[in-house]
This record gives sequence, structure tokens and C-alpha cells, in this order.
Amino acid sequence: MVTTSPWHLAFVQRHGAKLSESRDTGPGPTGSLGFEAGGVWQHATAVVSDNLRGGAYDAELATTDPLRRIHVGIVPTGPGVVSVIANVVGSTSGVGHAGIAFGAPRGERQLGFGERSNAVDQRGNTVENYVAEGPYQPDERPFIAAFVPPAGYHPRDDAAYFPMPWLLSTRGYGFLLDGGPTSNFRLGTDQPGAWSAEVEGSEIAFRVFAGPRPAGALSRMTAAVGRQPPAAAAFYFGPWFQPEGGNQPSIDRLRAADAPASLANTYTHYLPCGAQQGHTASEGALTSLFHGAGLAVTAYFNPMICTSYHPVWDQAVAQNVVTKNQFGQPYVYKYTGSTVFLVGQMDFTAPRALPFWNGLLGEAVRNGYDGWMEDFGEYTPSDARSADGTPGPQMHNLYPALYHRASLLFAQTAPRPLARFNRSGWTGAARWSQIVWGGDPTTGWGFDGLQSAVYNGLTMGLSGVSLWGSDIGGYFSLGTNQLTPELLIRWIEMGMTSGVMRTEGTGFALPAKPRAQIFDPDVLPAWRRYAKLRTQLYPYLRAADAEYQRSGMPVMRHLALVYPRDPRAVARDDEYLFGPDLLAAPVLEPGAKTRSLYLPRGAWVDLWRSASFAVRPGELHLGRARLLAGGRRVVLPA
Repeated sequence: MVTTSPWHLAFVQRHGAKLSESRDTGPGPTGSLGFEAGGVWQHATAVVSDNLRGGAYDAELATTDPLRRIHVGIVPTGPGVVSVIANVVGSTSGVGHAGIAFGAPRGERQLGFGERSNAVDQRGNTVENYVAEGPYQPDERPFIAAFVPPAGYHPRDDAAYFPMPWLLSTRGYGFLLDGGPTSNFRLGTDQPGAWSAEVEGSEIAFRVFAGPRPAGALSRMTAAVGRQPPAAAAFYFGPWFQPEGGNQPSIDRLRAADAPASLANTYTHYLPCGAQQGHTASEGALTSLFHGAGLAVTAYFNPMICTSYHPVWDQAVAQNVVTKNQFGQPYVYKYTGSTVFLVGQMDFTAPRALPFWNGLLGEAVRNGYDGWMEDFGEYTPSDARSADGTPGPQMHNLYPALYHRASLLFAQTAPRPLARFNRSGWTGAARWSQIVWGGDPTTGWGFDGLQSAVYNGLTMGLSGVSLWGSDIGGYFSLGTNQLTPELLIRWIEMGMTSGVMRTEGTGFALPAKPRAQIFDPDVLPAWRRYAKLRTQLYPYLRAADAEYQRSGMPVMRHLALVYPRDPRAVARDDEYLFGPDLLAAPVLEPGAKTRSLYLPRGAWVDLWRSASFAVRPGELHLGRARLLAGGRRVVLPA
């Protein structure tokens, strides 16, 4: 709905909420459609000319800047989906941002935004949409900044490996910024009753998705930008582990404990530097060992190539499949792993990139691997040049989708099902991401640790990603942070109720310190219990994945997706539905003996007080069901 004088834009659902352009003004983009030039925001005032043809609306708008106007195009692109593109008409010199703001009634929660660690409801925050490492804990950031290239790191609490410029409102609409520019949402920070979106550059493009409920808007969005592929193999849904203390001993310990597993994560780094060179026989023996135990096994790749990796680096340069600098030479930067390497990165827009990439991945498959960690993807510099001409600032955010697309296209031609798990992403990356994992969290209970892992899973689900899992146990143990048996057990419990159940066995500790393992005597019984339960839930998980394919409903379901009219359910960010029928409330505090949670409306079976776990066979036996009435808060044993 458009009002011409004064200019005003609103989106009205037949049976849902109205999204109306803000009439307030304030700092930043708060107000009508506008742009920033020289630090001052100018806004649309009235329609100068317009045209409506075939459902598409075009208009030229006068603004508070007498020398510049705004052209806007509004087009329905599907049932319940409207696309808007607006750009500055006149000189764009000095124009730094384009933006728009909308009203935000009291009580509205603003969810989504890709994978975020600081919050699930971002109302009251400024959220940056930029692919980066992190967030890491504040006192860790100076250490991290010394090792990560500047393009890959913004020291912010909302930093994200897999951001999406996507807002899902509990009022039942979704808003998605299109394209690759870095952008920001200001969610009540400039005006408490308004939120805004601003994009670097002189053009803003976005889509609005109708609900009328949040799940409906999410379904429309995921149908438009793509959902994750269906799980390629049963082993996706079983317990994954990282061998510790030797491959055969790890297998033997799990077998002796009768602890099921479906996949072993190993980390021979085929890239960046070719750690497999000269080890073809031992690589084949390693994969055969795990296959003989009935396990799938993964290797490691990232999109970088060491300049010392010969002849691969020389071939990549000769075939022009490496990202270039402004002088047309391979863009080389420092990458820190076990040591510091000079690397370039694949340019997946280059004409020969896909065949070249296929050759690198194919070596691992020929050696027997069933997939790999598909690491990184966050480091594209702003002054990089790609073969297709995409500017560096936009390619930075678009790169992960191109990277994961290339890998999935290869995986779909492989002689057996493969599992790739990646951490980086952006809008559109989900359709190329078989599995997403949450990057490198801190081995702690709170921010960037276990609590944030819950936030990560929920925000990913609210952004259209279902097969997601965290590093069970965390990765970075810096300073006093340490993985204790209690923390590991609580993380195992949370991991069991994630899209993917996957442990991290080593991580990085400074100073060096002991790290609890799933094989430890005080942890193994808990690992076995939840690995058994995970395995027994296989049909349930398969059905949940099929539902995601149909509707975009994730495995980890924020209660707003299922109970949108229950305000107390919508407000919970520390519990969720695991599939359609199981309510999960991970224990997030050390030493907890009880757990307070909200039961949504209806009748619930208290599983742990209605079933007994038979230790020897590792089976749950249902006794007399203990029913709990919903619509209230309850306190249960932890």
C-alpha cells in the first residue's frame, strides 16, 4: 500500500500484521525510505511520478535533498512475497548508505538474523550483517585479532560465521535484505518504537514475506532462497565423535562400552597445504579402519591454498582460479594454523574453478573419505577482485554460498553419499550446505559457550537452517576456561537434541590444560546413554528432516514457530521443541540440581520420570506416564 503525498509505504496481510514505514525521524535511517550522504540522512517526501503495470509499481520520489531523488520499484514475486528495490537518482558521489525504517509495536520480538551468539531476540540491539569469525569472549579478542586476517574479524558480540540480513517478527512477517553489501539493523536503538535497515551503497533491495504467523513467513522465505538438501545418508543422524588417543583404541573403547557412533571426524588437512601428500597408503588404511568398524569418516578442507603447496598452487595460478588483488596478481594473505602460512583463496567465479576444485576434493574421496569439514570462507578482503567482477565488499559476504555450492555440486556426483559440514554462510548458502556447525565456541557455560550454542541453534532454525550442530564441549580454552566433565555432559545433552550430534575432542588451549573426553570414566556413561537415545530416535529425526524439506520447519524449533499466540512460550530462548513432539530444556548452569522451564499449553509426558533407562542394553522402557499440564512454569530435576 502506497500513499503518494506524503510518501508512505506499508505492507498489509489479509489476516495478519501490518508492516508500516516509520513516520518518526531520528538519527540514522529512522524515517521513510532514504539515503545517507556526508553523514546526513535524507528521506523520501512525495511521489513525483509513478506507474502501475501488471502488478508492478514504479515511482520516482522527491526527497529532502533537492538535488537527489529516489527511484523505487515494487513487485510481487510470489504468493505472499513482495520485492522492493530503491536507488538514488542523481549524483551518488558521497552517498554512503541507503535505508528504510518501520514501526515496531510494543511486545514485538525480532528473531532470525542468521547464527547469533549474543541473543535470540535482538530488539534493543544494533545487528551487523557481515560474515566474520567469532564472536569470542571479550577478553579473548585481542589474542584472536593477532591471528585472524582483518577482513575476517569484527570484534563484536553479534559477530557471526553465518549471518543473514533477515528479520523474523513474532507478529508474523519476515524481512530480508537482498544482495551482498554489509548492512545493519537498528532495532529500537534510535527510536524505541521503530526498527531500521541500512545498507552500504546507494541502493537498497529487500523482500517482505507474509505469514500470517512466523512459521508461515519462514516457510515462504526458505522456499524462495533455498533449504538445505535432504540428508544424503543415515549416518548424518547418529552420534559423531573425534578419535582421541589413537584411532583403533578409540574404536575399541566405544565398542567395549557399547556406545554407538555413526561417524568419526578426522582432520587430515588436504587444504590449505596438502598434508596428505606422500601418505596415500596410510590415508587409505585409515579410512578402511573406520569403514571396517561400520563408521563413516571425514577429512578437512578449506578454500585456501598455501603458496608452498606445490604443484597445486602453481596450477591454481596458471589456471586463474585464485582471487586477485587490485594489481591483477594472486591475493596472498597470512593464515594461521599450527604455524603461519601464506595463502591465496579459490575464486569460485573463475571459469575453470569448478573442475579444479573437483580435482582437489576427488583425491580425498578416492582415499576413502565420506566427507569433510568445510572450514572458513570468511576472509575475502574488501579490495579483492573476482573473475566475474563482483566488488570485494559484496563478494566478502557472497563468497560462502559460492564456496559451498562448488562443494555440493561435486558431492552430488560422488560414487557414494558424502557429508560436508561448514560454518560460514549468508543468504542462499543453506541450499548448498548439507550440514552447518557452529564454528569455534568457548569451553564455557555462558556467552560464546554452551548458552550461546543454544542461541546459535535457535537463530539458525529461525533463519532456515535445520541440520545444525555445535562443537560439543567447545573449542577455545583460553585463560581460565576449561572443559570439565560436568560441562561436557551438559553439552552432550544439548547436542543430542540438535540437528547433528558431534563432539570436539581437541580444541585449542592456552595455557595447556586437561580437557574432559567422552571416553573418560566419569563421562562415558552419559555419552553412551545419549548416544543410544540418539540412535533410537533415527526414524523421528528422518521424519523431522522430511518435514523441513516440505515446510522449512527446522529440527530445533523456537517456541514462537509452534505457539505464536502464547506470549510466555514466545518469550523463551532457553528451551525449544526438538522435532514435533519433544520439548528440550538444556541445563545451562554449573551445579544445577533443578531446571525451571515453561510448558506450552497442552498435556505433556515427563519423559525422565515416566521411563527408565536400562543400563545394560541401553534402552528406554516406558512405565506409567507422568502427565504434566501445560500453560505454566514447572521446576524439574536437572
